[in-house]
Amino acid sequence: MDIDKNNIRRLDFSLLLIFDELVRHKRTTVVADRLGLSQSAVSHALTRLRDLFDDPLFSRRPDGLTPTRRALELAPKVRELMQRAQEVVGGAAAFDPAVSDRQFRLAANDFVATSIGPLLLEKLATEAPATRLVSRFAVGQAAFEALRKHELDLAIGRFYEIPDEFETDILLQESFSVIARHRHPRLAETLDLATYLDVDHLLVSFQGRLAGVVDETLARQGLKRRVRASVPMFLTAFAAVAGSDLVATVPARLAQRFAPVFGLRVLPPPLDIDSFPVSLVRLAATKSDPGLAWLVSRVRQIADALG
Repeated sequence: MDIDKNNIRRLDFSLLLIFDELVRHKRTTVVADRLGLSQSAVSHALTRLRDLFDDPLFSRRPDGLTPTRRALELAPKVRELMQRAQEVVGGAAAFDPAVSDRQFRLAANDFVATSIGPLLLEKLATEAPATRLVSRFAVGQAAFEALRKHELDLAIGRFYEIPDEFETDILLQESFSVIARHRHPRLAETLDLATYLDVDHLLVSFQGRLAGVVDETLARQGLKRRVRASVPMFLTAFAAVAGSDLVATVPARLAQRFAPVFGLRVLPPPLDIDSFPVSLVRLAATKSDPGLAWLVSRVRQIADALG
């Protein structure tokens, strides 16, 4: 591969560090404070970065800087380069949970957030009291893109196809239960398939669809249920089922935990529905990050306890 030595000479690692911090924090004042620089030094570095990459890189908005498309493309490459440089110079930076004030960023749906989230917060409060945890709703491709842009550290959920640049660990295998309100006029002590097909269903779909894994399972048997509505969150489904004659098929662990809170019955599905894996996903390039390794180990401990 031919190397453009002139451009390499123009490359200053301090510039890349400032670029990485600007992508993460989107404010020159914050970056200046974090790096111990003046705001004018950060602004001068940004001017040099724009010249180096022949792109504006950031546009100014009232709430801070917005990265351009080119900046978002560069961000994961620059971050990986910084990590490799750290390893070359002196190995990965140590992580001491007792004193670290790191902010961890996690993507999950509300099933994962309510199952793992409270236990993870408890561990952080005990073992890493100065750290902070930011959780956001992101699934599928949206989670992958946020990881690539280093807007997230980890994503936990159900992923069907995982690109090569990511590492994954299966944390749990999850099965399904049916929830319905007490005194549902159509349900007896047990739930048979004929009744299941004849009642109205509520589906949880992150993409706003009216069919899911249950419908695929039924279709393979030449059967169909009536899905009257879909919602994007599991706990929204619990509340809707509690106030109607709809039933919902939801993760079994979630049903066990929240059905009593919403005054709901929990019934086994009258058909075999494949269980699904709950996986932890992160960029392979972050494997050498000791802080992230620590967080992953705590998530695994929680999953083992839930398992």
